[in-house]
Amino acid sequence: MSGKAVETTGEHGPAFREGLSTALSWLTVLPVAGATVFDRATGRRAMAALPVPGLFLGAVAAAIASVAVFLGFSPLLTAVLCVVSWELLTRMMHIDGLADVGDALGSYAARERAREIIADRYTGALGMGAVLLTLGIQVATLSDLLASPSTTAGILIVGVAPALARMSAMIGCSRLFRPFSTGGFGAMIIGTVPLRWVGFWWLAITVATGGTAALLLSGPTAVAVTVGVAAGGAGGVGFALLIARHLDHRLGGLNGDCMGALIEMTTAVCALTALIIVRSVPAP
Repeated sequence: MSGKAVETTGEHGPAFREGLSTALSWLTVLPVAGATVFDRATGRRAMAALPVPGLFLGAVAAAIASVAVFLGFSPLLTAVLCVVSWELLTRMMHIDGLADVGDALGSYAARERAREIIADRYTGALGMGAVLLTLGIQVATLSDLLASPSTTAGILIVGVAPALARMSAMIGCSRLFRPFSTGGFGAMIIGTVPLRWVGFWWLAITVATGGTAALLLSGPTAVAVTVGVAAGGAGGVGFALLIARHLDHRLGGLNGDCMGALIEMTTAVCALTALIIVRSVPAP
């Protein structure tokens, strides 16, 4: 992500188009031409569109899950394929950030040293452990969702989980926080996003999922999916706020790696929260 954004000046294009294309260019492997001007305005526009790459990832995962169910694959194998698709389609950039943050926090080093550890290109055992545990929760949760009495309900939630996670991670880019460096990718995105955009995306994803669920599922199951998605988004936002505040206190601010860590962790939290709600509804 940061490798595609070296701060430059110049004239911006239309805000909507620039934000959407830049978010897809930075955060996926899609060959989309993003912004040609990189500054905090670019960062704000791209981060306001952060859930859009999540919708793309979710659509791919839902397609994989649908084909896997048709072919009779186990829920576990299907979940692994979905998570692998997410990582490949994002060049594994977010697990790289999670590993760096895991190494820094696990070191219990002083603030300046912790920042140096985040910048180190090598991954230690603590970072690898953070990645394995987080991906393990993602796979296990998706597997349980796909093993639900209603496979369609599970696929719907799998399809929106990446968007919910990126909506939640927008908290780290909100004006509640600041970058710990005056230069680099973090300085371009941290502290740029108004909180109202988090609320907008939460409402939009919940309503869209609820409408789709109403068309495809029975009444109680459709309600459970809608409530599960709403709760998953809210749970992800609350979790992201707690983790971002801890990182801000520990590091004296946030950076791009912190955003990657938030995305990976909130993916697990959003999906797990939705699973708890859906599993609380008896099978029809």
